[in-house]
Amino acid sequence: MAQDCITFKGTRGGLLILLDASRDFNELRANLAAKFAAARGFFQGASFALVPTSPLSSRETAELEAICREHGLVPGTNIPLPDRYRPQKNQGKLAPATMVAGANCYSTSAVPPAGLHVAPAPAAAGAAGLSTLLEEGNLRNGQELAYSGHVVLVGNVHQGATIKAAGNILVMGTLLGSAHAGVSGDRAAVIVAYRLVPAQLSIAGVIARSPEQKTRRAYPEIARLAGDKIIVEPYLSRKPPCN
Repeated sequence: MAQDCITFKGTRGGLLILLDASRDFNELRANLAAKFAAARGFFQGASFALVPTSPLSSRETAELEAICREHGLVPGTNIPLPDRYRPQKNQGKLAPATMVAGANCYSTSAVPPAGLHVAPAPAAAGAAGLSTLLEEGNLRNGQELAYSGHVVLVGNVHQGATIKAAGNILVMGTLLGSAHAGVSGDRAAVIVAYRLVPAQLSIAGVIARSPEQKTRRAYPEIARLAGDKIIVEPYLSRKPPCN
């Protein structure tokens, strides 16, 4: 399978959109629009910066920025670019990284240190003033991803892996491990996954465990608090909020 031509990275300053400029521009444009459509407005209001592996033309840059604006993102005026994401000399691709300097995130290609702790996130775009951490890759057994805002994972959460967030959790893949949203007490927090088959869920301290007979639904689902229990329902059946 070809490597994804677009990668999202959340940092303290905003959202970095990493672009493989060696790929066909039409593919880049379609892939970017598809990612935002799948996120269903989750990044609305976030600051962003395009980070191509090699320079794009002014027309290409304008077209990609227009797609971002159409989905509610705002061009960032001062988003610091971590050194390890700067193109290297005589190299057409972004340098690989296991940690993102200056960002509350880590690459899931490496096992994170035990008992990961993150600093409180600064106020940024997003519901309730929380910032959003966006990470790509799979979380495997024994790995934990924790953040003091919202968490978006483009990948799968394997059994034995855990996500913890002060806000919402969105898994753009299969959730088989554990997910704990609203860990600071936010009862409005939700957990969304393309395939929701968790070992355990919790929202604001209310815990729900998966039944012994797990059923994989062929559609995204959302878990939220209703009184003192967690309910799960099809995500696409929920009406979007009125403007």
